[in-house]
Amino acid sequence: MKDSHVIVDLKSHGRENRGIYYSDSHRINIFLSSHESVEDLFKTIQHELIHHCIDLCDEEMDEDQEEKLIFTMAWADDFLT
Repeated sequence: MKDSHVIVDLKSHGRENRGIYYSDSHRINIFLSSHESVEDLFKTIQHELIHHCIDLCDEEMDEDQEEKLIFTMAWADDFLT
C-alpha cells in the first residue's frame, strides 16, 4: 500500500479552483478565497481527501469517473434520508 500521509495547505488566495490534489506529492491545496462558508470549506477538504483515498487504492479511473463518484458520495446522505 502507498504511504497514506497527505499534506493539506490552506492558501489565502490562488487559483479559480476551490482545491486541488497532487497525486505525485500527496499534497492538497485549498484556496480559502474561493469559499463562502466554513461548511463549504470542509466539503472541499473532504472532496480532495477522497481523491487521495482513491489514489491510495490504485484504482484506474479517468477524471470524469472520479469526479462523478465523489459527487455521488457527497450527496449520499441526502439521497438515503
